[in-house]
Amino acid sequence: MREEILLSDCPQVLQDRVKKVLEETSSEIFFVQKWEYTPFKDKTIVMTDYRVFMQHGYEVGIYKSYVTTGGGPLDGDVYSSSVNMAELEVIATKSRWIGEDLKRLLAPPDER
Repeated sequence: MREEILLSDCPQVLQDRVKKVLEETSSEIFFVQKWEYTPFKDKTIVMTDYRVFMQHGYEVGIYKSYVTTGGGPLDGDVYSSSVNMAELEVIATKSRWIGEDLKRLLAPPDER
């Protein structure tokens, strides 16, 4: 399940990292979301993935933090990745499935 949330709904470690990035750069937050899923068949473990999407000029940074029922190896840290416009262009034009999905999403509603 995915839902849009506020930065204040994220774990404190992620809030602190994002606030530091905002203080040190001219970045801006454009989307914050939470994903909840059950990675195991018995569904007793719930893993929550918090993501903050930030724009730094022509680069998009994604900062993530995890919270797992009973604790997990990824909990308590912040992970980040980024992609710039040139990389997005390659993904959109050269990747078979992602490129086709992007074209569909960007098409006018009556052409989808």
